[in-house]
Amino acid sequence: GMDQLFQRLGGLDGVMAMIDRLYECVERDKRINIFFEGAKLQSIKRQQTDYIIATLGGPADYRGRTLEEIHLVLQMNDYHLDCFMQNMGRALRDVGAEQDAVDEATVVLEQLRKQILFHHYKNSR
Repeated sequence: GMDQLFQRLGGLDGVMAMIDRLYECVERDKRINIFFEGAKLQSIKRQQTDYIIATLGGPADYRGRTLEEIHLVLQMNDYHLDCFMQNMGRALRDVGAEQDAVDEATVVLEQLRKQILFHHYKNSR
């Protein structure tokens, strides 16, 4: 189950380390770092940390806005999300996750694409 995946990713410590690494990668990635800058960065990271932990089967209680709402004003498309997911996979490997756990986590997070890009899809019809 999902809690097994969470443990295979190193539990809370592993996933927190991955998110720290993810943010190092994202902040350096010129393709998408425009979405992750400024005063709100720590707040974004905190919310995203809770969301990712909960999504991957961990003990987090996410009480923020919906993914649709959060990404409403961002001019994001599939390319940007692909870049983010690339960074996510890299961060997981960098902190020592096994490739099959990386693949599984990617599949789980990939299911959020429709919500994250909801407004992009709606407007590009």
